[in-house]
Amino acid sequence: MLSMNHENITLKQQLGIDVNADRTDEGGGRGGKDHSAPQGQVEELRQMLDNEKKQRQECEKELDLQISLKAEMEVAMKLLEKDIHEKQDTIISLRRQLDDIKLINLEMYKKLQECESSLKHKTELISKLEAKTFSMTDTIQKMEEKYQKCEKELASAEESSRKMGQQVAEKEVKVSSVEGDLRIEREWRSSLQETMVKDRDRISQLNQELSQLKSVASRGVYVVREPGLHLLSPLKYVSLQEDYYQLKEQCGEHEQTLEELGNQLSISKLQVADLQEEATKTSLKGEGQWTSDKEVTHCKGCSKEFNITRRRHHCRSCGEIYCNSCSDNTMSLPSSARPVRVCDECHVFLVGRYSVM
Repeated sequence: MLSMNHENITLKQQLGIDVNADRTDEGGGRGGKDHSAPQGQVEELRQMLDNEKKQRQECEKELDLQISLKAEMEVAMKLLEKDIHEKQDTIISLRRQLDDIKLINLEMYKKLQECESSLKHKTELISKLEAKTFSMTDTIQKMEEKYQKCEKELASAEESSRKMGQQVAEKEVKVSSVEGDLRIEREWRSSLQETMVKDRDRISQLNQELSQLKSVASRGVYVVREPGLHLLSPLKYVSLQEDYYQLKEQCGEHEQTLEELGNQLSISKLQVADLQEEATKTSLKGEGQWTSDKEVTHCKGCSKEFNITRRRHHCRSCGEIYCNSCSDNTMSLPSSARPVRVCDECHVFLVGRYSVM
């Protein structure tokens, strides 16, 4: 701005010098006109003065224009300087933002790499999980098929167990009837044996009397008999002999009936043994399957969890797993020769069953 003012001042001074020079030239001309200047030169000088005035006006106009332009230029320069400072500030802020953006881009790139690595890992895990899901679906289908087969087998087993139970009930009824018949036959046999013993005693007594009668018949003397003395006649001897033969025949008949009863008793014993074997077979078939230790974590009776102090125990009747307090009963089963551990439910059921039998 100072340089522009200085230039304007110098221009004005130069123009003032030129104007003053013109004025001196014009004054000299006028003095010359007074003295000896011709008329033509005066007119030329006037024209030149007019031209110079016009030029001066134009110069002044140009000077005013240049001054206004200079002022506008100064304002524009101020605005430009302000704009430049603002733009420099914006450039600095933009550079800072650019640096921040570069850092953010670097962080985003690192994060992108990490995300790509994690994405690869996750895709691998997803592929593995899909393979596992496919295998699990296959195993689930197989398990469902096995479950359906097991249900069918369970239904058939329940039907067979029901039939076996009916057969066992029928066999038990038969066994009870055969045992009743056997008990009646035993009583009958014992009564027959008692009568046979009495008949044998009587036969031995009659044999003694017969021997005494033979001696009486041959000698004709008295025979001492209890309770006193008796004289036996031949008619009495004959009647006694007939009684002896009748008793002998009855004794033979009784022995024959005893033999027949013995044969029937042996046959009935064999039948009872066969029925007991069939009952043991059906009871063994009706016993439950042995439950695995890994499948059970709680007692079936009290629902308490098994641990180091509370151990697992199998019921030998139903095969389920109980704790010691729920399976502290012992009872003999058809499948075992000695008493074994059974649960409370099976103990109550077996006690009621054996009491009915």
